[in-house]
Amino acid sequence: MLFTVLPACSTKVRTFGQDGAGGDGGDGGGASASAGAGGDGGGATASAGGGGRPCEPGSQDGCYSGPPDTMNRGACRGGVRTCDDEGNGYGACAGEVLPATEQCDTAEDEDCDGVVNQGCAYPRCADVPRGLPSGVYLLDLDGPGPEPESPGYCDMETPGGGWALVYNSVGSEAGATLPFWNIPYAERLGTRGEPGTSQNFYRGSLYLVGREYRDEIEDIEGTVKEVMRATAEGIDPATMKLLRPAHVSGDADIYVSHFLSGWSSHDRDADPHPGNCALDFLNVTQHYAQCWDYNLGADADEPLDDDGWGPHLRTHIAEQLGLASDETRSTRVRRISRWTRW
Repeated sequence: MLFTVLPACSTKVRTFGQDGAGGDGGDGGGASASAGAGGDGGGATASAGGGGRPCEPGSQDGCYSGPPDTMNRGACRGGVRTCDDEGNGYGACAGEVLPATEQCDTAEDEDCDGVVNQGCAYPRCADVPRGLPSGVYLLDLDGPGPEPESPGYCDMETPGGGWALVYNSVGSEAGATLPFWNIPYAERLGTRGEPGTSQNFYRGSLYLVGREYRDEIEDIEGTVKEVMRATAEGIDPATMKLLRPAHVSGDADIYVSHFLSGWSSHDRDADPHPGNCALDFLNVTQHYAQCWDYNLGADADEPLDDDGWGPHLRTHIAEQLGLASDETRSTRVRRISRWTRW
């Protein structure tokens, strides 16, 4: 999966559908003539022989009047100019495409700077133009509201596209994953980590807007499978219980254990289990019912920290799903990801 390069935080963001974003483009600020990219942009040239005609009537020459480093980059293309019938000079550069204002509703690099849709922000991943790859995009969840735009990872390849990454737990011998998921109650709607499928990431605020969900697991051999789909009509931000959840497809045990039921952190328990599932499993915060079908950071076998590896899945569920296991009761997996769209 590819990543889209984002502008620096100081760059003024053009939100999709506002301030001209997604409308007709301009000329990119007045491209200048380039001697090295096809000539002088259409003016008559001096005769190399010092007495002949400036050009041969009907002859053609490649041309480009934009900045040299933009030619054949993004949407920009060179054109052709033709000598007039009298041989007095070349006409306009026909067919050239010069840098223009970046459009947020296309998958093209109109300003030819090598970055597609730089500075564009989208209300949701589903508004990212089709044809762009999965990667990091600026998301503006509340539109004209006070919340700032922030980067999110969008899956544009799963059928239907437009999925935003809610959380991602990656297995690692470095032992960094287990402490990552010690998320206190006060940070339940916050963001941790950088968005992507190769590192740990959590963005709880997406539960406020999400309506469709899917869980995805990559086993220790690299096989990736969607294991559950569900819907909800938002979330209660106080209890973190999803509103009117419904199972759509996939493993029913995962749905009940880690979507339908409550949410637990080490300092606030709102799941139906008699104890505190987060405390019982090394402070790993997530949605729980009877504590286990998968865990983002702890093992169900002793020692629970499993050298800090991170995500684990009940082995019998892995086998039902056709995923590889390490033949323990709860197998290590490479990645557990939750996605949403709305």
